[in-house]
Amino acid sequence: MLPELGVPVSDPDVEAWIKFQTLYAHWQVERGAMSSITEMVLCPSYQSILGMGPIAIPFMLAELESSLDEPDQWFWALKAITGIDPVQEQDRGDFVAMAKAWLLWAQSEYA
Repeated sequence: MLPELGVPVSDPDVEAWIKFQTLYAHWQVERGAMSSITEMVLCPSYQSILGMGPIAIPFMLAELESSLDEPDQWFWALKAITGIDPVQEQDRGDFVAMAKAWLLWAQSEYA
């Protein structure tokens, strides 16, 4: 379980977590110092994370939570997988506010 969010993670998810962490590490290398979010999300490793589908959602949320002061670009993948966007218009571009919106969504979704 991801304790802060109360998101359940079962033993079968361990393999998925390892896959996610491996892809995330590759993505960090692939994107280097890219500033374009579009280019970042088109990196093969990010696309592979996206391809993991809903099982990756708790992992992305955990990453947002653990780096809330400087959240990574999980917003595009979260929106693509869930089909929703909890971020208010006035918060777009404010990555900390965007991360908080997704974490708030997670609390209601996984309560």
